[in-house]
Amino acid sequence: MAKATKQRKDDARAVADARRLTPGKMLRLLLKSLGFAVLVSLLILLLQAVGLPANNFWVTLPVMLVVYLAAYPVLMSEFRPKRDKR
Repeated sequence: MAKATKQRKDDARAVADARRLTPGKMLRLLLKSLGFAVLVSLLILLLQAVGLPANNFWVTLPVMLVVYLAAYPVLMSEFRPKRDKR
């Protein structure tokens, strides 16, 4: 029983530590976000080169949504607790 309580406390501490904002985490988040913004821009340019009207809002929106949904786990990985190596 005591082991389970200690495990829960350790898990809660790991979650709290992972969610704590630090300048390093914010800088990494900014750099990742800028990288994905460049990726979206390149995808839109590629779609325009292929011949799709990618400067249209209704074409750009799904491209941005798909890239954001694919990038979300990578962007927010800084704020997830690290996995134990048990």
